[in-house]
Amino acid sequence: MGDILRIFVIVAGAYMFLKAILSLAKRKMTEPFCLAWALLAVLMVLAGILLNPVQIDNFISFRGLILVILVISGLLWGLWFISSQVSILKRRNQELAMQISLLNRDCEKILKELEELRKEQ
Repeated sequence: MGDILRIFVIVAGAYMFLKAILSLAKRKMTEPFCLAWALLAVLMVLAGILLNPVQIDNFISFRGLILVILVISGLLWGLWFISSQVSILKRRNQELAMQISLLNRDCEKILKELEELRKEQ
């Protein structure tokens, strides 16, 4: 069972690393989030390679191991989902701030033109 756990950790880490790089390339996630996920993925791969859970059979059954793998997978998916949604909201917020800035500039320009027209009359 220790080998199953090691394989799961290595494969999950490699998958998360690739997904973080692809999310950064497709601009689905911001750079700090991608960096954090990539570091976590590298740590998972290293843990899977370096750690050898030899006596895990004494503490957990096969069903328990499957349950642990499912729970960890669900937690990782949930955290990934939250990270991607926060990244999307951050990007939208930045775009809205830029649009508001442009609208404020246009509004000031229009107000100056109105003021000049009033002075002429």
